[in-house]
Amino acid sequence: MSKQWLTKLMIVPPVLALLFFLYMTFVNSSYEHPGRVIYYSKCASCHGDHGEGTQNLVPPLNNTVFLKNNFEALPSLILNGMKDSVLVDGKWYNQPMYPIQLSSVEMANLLNFMNDSFLVEKKVDFIINSAWVETQISKMSK
Repeated sequence: MSKQWLTKLMIVPPVLALLFFLYMTFVNSSYEHPGRVIYYSKCASCHGDHGEGTQNLVPPLNNTVFLKNNFEALPSLILNGMKDSVLVDGKWYNQPMYPIQLSSVEMANLLNFMNDSFLVEKKVDFIINSAWVETQISKMSK
């Protein structure tokens, strides 16, 4: 076998691996954002599948001024819940939000999903990690 033929043959496995990766990422719909899974299991029953809220009980999340202005407070709000009324886009909501226990990694995944899915203008332009989540919780507890 010539050297040129061997070089051509060596390119086949990486090309196949790339094609497989692209198929699994973009064509195969079984991939789900880990934050989406958390949102649907922990939040959607009250806030709605698309963050639209529940009539007059639970506020919407989808592209609200409240979400934009309080994004950094979300880790603390989610972990501690809310007992007080909240004003969201000019409307008062009185339903308490019960605490949701998530690890800092789960919280980071959830917030990345919310940032990508519910805000037209993203609040943060980086991938949120567990260290960012822990920093925000620490700031809110002072």
